[in-house]
Amino acid sequence: MHIPPLSLAFLPTLPLFLGLPNLSVFNKLTPAKLEASIQLDNLLGHSRNLWSFANLPGANSTRAFGTKGYNASVDYVAKLAEDHGYRVEKQTLVYPATTFVSNALKIDGVDVAQTEIKTFQYSASASVTAPLILVPNLGCESADYENLNAAGKVVLVLRGDCTFVEKGELAKAAGVSGLILRNNVAGPPVASRLKPTFETNPPALSLSQSAAAPIVERLNAGEEILVTLIIDVLNEQRYSDNVIATSKAGDQNNILVVSAHLDSVPAGAGINDDGSGTATIAELAVQLSKFSGLKNAVRFAWFTAEELGLVGSRYYVEHLASEEQAKIFANIHLDMTASPNYIIGVYDANNSTGKNTGVPAPAGSASIEKLYQLAYDKLGVNYTSYAFTSGSDYRPFLDAGIPSGGVATGASGKKTSYEAELFGGEVGIAYDHCYHQACDNLDNLALDAYLWNAQASANVIGQLLTTDPKVILRDPPRLVKFQGGKRLFNYAVDLGKEHLEDL
Repeated sequence: MHIPPLSLAFLPTLPLFLGLPNLSVFNKLTPAKLEASIQLDNLLGHSRNLWSFANLPGANSTRAFGTKGYNASVDYVAKLAEDHGYRVEKQTLVYPATTFVSNALKIDGVDVAQTEIKTFQYSASASVTAPLILVPNLGCESADYENLNAAGKVVLVLRGDCTFVEKGELAKAAGVSGLILRNNVAGPPVASRLKPTFETNPPALSLSQSAAAPIVERLNAGEEILVTLIIDVLNEQRYSDNVIATSKAGDQNNILVVSAHLDSVPAGAGINDDGSGTATIAELAVQLSKFSGLKNAVRFAWFTAEELGLVGSRYYVEHLASEEQAKIFANIHLDMTASPNYIIGVYDANNSTGKNTGVPAPAGSASIEKLYQLAYDKLGVNYTSYAFTSGSDYRPFLDAGIPSGGVATGASGKKTSYEAELFGGEVGIAYDHCYHQACDNLDNLALDAYLWNAQASANVIGQLLTTDPKVILRDPPRLVKFQGGKRLFNYAVDLGKEHLEDL
């Protein structure tokens, strides 16, 4: 069911200049001016609003797609953009969704702590007590279930090699009454999903590595274990919106798309992932409205359902008519720009680390990478390369042959000693220790990185909007001498399981 939009009475009062004649004609855009306009207090104002939406009555502390918190976020950025002079479109799509009600896991009658379990999106509901059996290998082949007599039992399967979708389908085909997927890395249980066709999935929980270890030891020793699995979910088709806001100024045949994803995971409010990107492009939209002299048009896009597999961005790109797609000359995407144990990762358009996956970045992407490097050089901030994968909403643009770039500060990967030399922080700790968890809140933002990345993005966007795309994407300005110390072009950042938790 589509949740009605909330009242917009909670929106902050808009700047008084909106009631006056348009003064932007006297303030011509330059990259330096746009960069200087970005202030931390304004970024945090957007962050606080996003946090408040997740904590509205009935929002359940989340901004997951199509929820009350998400819809409030949609209304917020749409009104903000509209009031600052952009043409705004809400692009509605329908996609399967899971509302988590409750879960429990008992091993021989003893409760497993709630912090050690998570329900998979698209899991079936269940209340079952049955024998627990260990699936050999990784549960990626039907042969792994041969001679197990798994029908009616709960199976314990190790993460790895194949997707959770495949593991779920094989378990369902074996007739299990429940599936427990144990993590293969330290930390909390993975937050992930099965196939978004509910009838193909068994009841499924994720279990942390530490909680699973003694259970596996007992099963390997030949002990019989009785498990109680309780999962209460509501699976439904849910409406949700992309928000697309296009400037009225600039050449409408040369459009720069600046994007972030607006949704969080169900576990939390997503104030870093991707509230930081959402807030940054919201503030960029506000500040750009104060300038004249845009040679090219800009389109801000807040995408839905990224956390379910880039659903909103794929829908947007794939539903563009070919002539409309051809008008987009580049995409700047910002996803997680304020991780507390951050690195500054510029997307690696030329695959200098050899870690990129998928369709290679098209011509022009390397120029965007160099523009970012130049922007950080001017700020005196260290940076490194960050792989293009299938992990965020830049991927549909790359697949469509649209030059892309941006910056990220890391997700579940662990910081190395070399990175700590460059950026400070804690070695061996995740870049964002609250990644996809309830603690991704207002205390989960590195304020220095938040501001630097927004300012660097403003500089890059300012250049892309004031220069002929055919020129700047072919021949960007040269890098200046680095002021801050070190920069790494060929160093591979640990992406961890960043937005790839289907594996």
